[in-house]
Amino acid sequence: MKHILTIALVALTALMAAGQPRVSWLEKKHDFGVILEENGKVKCNMRLVNSGDAPLVIVKVQVGCGCTAIDYPKAPVEPGDTACLTISYNPAGRPGQFTKQALIFTNTTPKRSILEISGNVIPCEATLDKQYPLRAGALRISQQNMPFGELVKGENKTLFLSAYNASTDTLLVSVSGNRPHIHPAVVPDTVPPAMVTALTVHYLTAHAPQWGLNVDTLTLHCQPLRPSAGTMAGAAAINVMAQVIEDFSSMTEQQRLDAPVVTVDCGDRLDFGNMTSGQVVTRRFVISNRGKTPLNIRRLWVPQGEGITVSTDRIEVKRGKKATVTVTVNTSQLHDSVLNVPLTLQCNDPVTPRQNIRLVGIIDK
Repeated sequence: MKHILTIALVALTALMAAGQPRVSWLEKKHDFGVILEENGKVKCNMRLVNSGDAPLVIVKVQVGCGCTAIDYPKAPVEPGDTACLTISYNPAGRPGQFTKQALIFTNTTPKRSILEISGNVIPCEATLDKQYPLRAGALRISQQNMPFGELVKGENKTLFLSAYNASTDTLLVSVSGNRPHIHPAVVPDTVPPAMVTALTVHYLTAHAPQWGLNVDTLTLHCQPLRPSAGTMAGAAAINVMAQVIEDFSSMTEQQRLDAPVVTVDCGDRLDFGNMTSGQVVTRRFVISNRGKTPLNIRRLWVPQGEGITVSTDRIEVKRGKKATVTVTVNTSQLHDSVLNVPLTLQCNDPVTPRQNIRLVGIIDK
């Protein structure tokens, strides 16, 4: 037993006497400042010192994305020695500010260190055209359309798009075109050179002016902080689109059995036949309600600018009754010699709340 205790004591003493590596970083952060995308990758060095009394080993490194890479020594770092890690960043296709972190794992306690690089990338013209194709003076904008998709009446949704200051001056950015159902904001509204701002639009469907497709236009304005600097002011139209639909999910089984049932006597096509250029032609079709409760015609619409008008003699169709829809085509306003335009009917039939009727015909020049 004494012999065993003696061996254990010797082993413990040897373990206590064994050295431990310790990592001390001379640099843990590096700011590249403003860099040009067209100049390619940038690199920096970050050094560590083994301030312990045993060899230090970098076990592995980990970066967040492919834009960042690390070159590090694979050999052990002896006590008192310095090792250098090289971190590179590829700015290709990545305009604006960036902050990236790298994890360095060593045989020390703690075993993980965090290094950080940052900077601001001035994009080349090709990147600007690709990522910010819309121009408003010196302000470059990521997209012209903000499609909210289908939204249930009463639902709220927020979207945003980004904009980039491609000038050397600070820009003042604002938005106009507020509506009761659209609340836009620009944050931040003062944008330094090579910085990004965001247009945020909050959509309130309860206040949308009509069922179905709603299209509104906002205007994004930019003005240089110093007008004498030669930076261009400008404005750009932003289209906001949402399809407002009805929510039938809370209906009971009995309500569904009693619900209105819509039928259209022309099927999915209303044929105007052959028309003479310059002629105004009218066709009609009938909407019937085969259900037990009143059918409400929420909306009948066609794309604007096609020379087509649509009207109905009633918007509420009681059980077993009908509504007559009148469609008028002014052929002189049609863009093509062939009529092929969708007419959309939206109603409160939970099975068929929306259907398209294709308006077709041929215009003889």
